[in-house]
Amino acid sequence: MYSRGSVFALQVYSLTSYYHPFAMRKAWLIALMCLSFQPLTLSAEHVLGGLNFHTGNWTMVGVPVHNYRMLPVQQDLGTFISQDRQLMTQLQQSWDLEPTYEDNCDYHYTLKFYQDGILRQTMSLNLYCGYITHEGLSYRFSSDEFERLRISAQPAKWSRITFGDMGVLKRAIEVLEDAPGVYWYDDVQQYRFSGYCMLNVTGLPWNTDVDSLRHVVANRVRMFTGRDDFYLQEYFRIIRGDELQVRYTLNCEQDLAHLLTGRTYMNWRSHLANQDSVRIVAIGIDEQAYRRLMNR
Repeated sequence: MYSRGSVFALQVYSLTSYYHPFAMRKAWLIALMCLSFQPLTLSAEHVLGGLNFHTGNWTMVGVPVHNYRMLPVQQDLGTFISQDRQLMTQLQQSWDLEPTYEDNCDYHYTLKFYQDGILRQTMSLNLYCGYITHEGLSYRFSSDEFERLRISAQPAKWSRITFGDMGVLKRAIEVLEDAPGVYWYDDVQQYRFSGYCMLNVTGLPWNTDVDSLRHVVANRVRMFTGRDDFYLQEYFRIIRGDELQVRYTLNCEQDLAHLLTGRTYMNWRSHLANQDSVRIVAIGIDEQAYRRLMNR
């Protein structure tokens, strides 16, 4: 399927740098534009068009984030939760937004949509400059639209929990995932495993289907290890000339990584290798309630 390059030419890199996913996605899109011989035109988009609000139980979570120009609504509304399916459906129909490149004012809110407790989509909103960012592209957005969310918004507790022990972190994830009304701010599935290594795939055509590629890489890991107890995440992708490079984080236990020795140049390391602790954010529960659950 992939005639150029190797889908298992893997190298190891330390997970020490931080990147903003929206900024990285935008950089990739710019690279694609530069490669194209035809001008790239962007049209209006239903930014919630990929969600099916008719299936499952849906929850919308809004979390205020720091901005150099803070707004009163961030203090008034704070973190909120809404399970108003009708409102979400209305937003899906009306948020047919025009693209904009005037998106240098940072954000005031992160808006997250969960289906049956699983995070399906994240968007970032600027309520002063008026734009919403989704999958690396920004669209014009009126702050009046955000006011519609107040109708069904319920204040939500949240907790930022710090762990210096991977065993305790794993148990906390298991406990909180069974707790009703608790939502992860970010993906925490990688912390079901004690550590990770980095896989690097190079020399592929620039227009390779990255979704299919991820499945191929995961299947190669299964083939070489005979195991399925790992969690593969895309770390970044970059286009150089007409070639695509994709780097993955393979979250796993050390013994699984050992099974790949000799096929790749890679090292396994703990999630705590370069830091004293790991921090996760849980929406819908405060620290006291968290401690009660853990002490049962």
